[in-house]
Amino acid sequence: MKKTARGFTLVELLIVIAIIAILAVVAFIVINPLELTRRARDASRLSDIASLQQAITVAVQEATSTPNQVLCVGGGNVCQGRSNVDSRNSNGTGWVRVDLSSQQAVSVPTLPIDPNDGLQFHYTYCADTGLTGITADWVIFTTLESTQQSGKMTTDGGPDDTKFEAGTKLSLSGVAPCTYNP
Repeated sequence: MKKTARGFTLVELLIVIAIIAILAVVAFIVINPLELTRRARDASRLSDIASLQQAITVAVQEATSTPNQVLCVGGGNVCQGRSNVDSRNSNGTGWVRVDLSSQQAVSVPTLPIDPNDGLQFHYTYCADTGLTGITADWVIFTTLESTQQSGKMTTDGGPDDTKFEAGTKLSLSGVAPCTYNP
């Protein structure tokens, strides 16, 4: 009688495990879940900034008061706020110094915060109404973290290639007191 062993040899098992490990590594590199998470946070950042840009533009257009009263609620020629240290109130006392709570066309119940909500990533608002208060310029800027979206920081028209800027005067970003410091 001849005995035949059924099953796999140790070498065959090791080969299959090695193939599965290689496929898992390749799939992880192709999918890159960390980059997908960064892209999702950047999409949220871009959406937040676009919404705020629209709301501030409408607030300035609908305003019956001077630009410095609209863009710098509470007074001053230059005002700024940061989403990681200031409040989320949309009535002009939050990190965006524009009263967005009374608008009918664009609703902003609370100001957004960065999806990371930390020191490294946040939104910064800055407005310069000049000495006369007749003209008004403002900017909102942040840092994008995904490799897919990082190119937008260099093509947004602003002076800082490490920040994504939106507003009426992008050159305000990075100029004291309009800095991105945590």
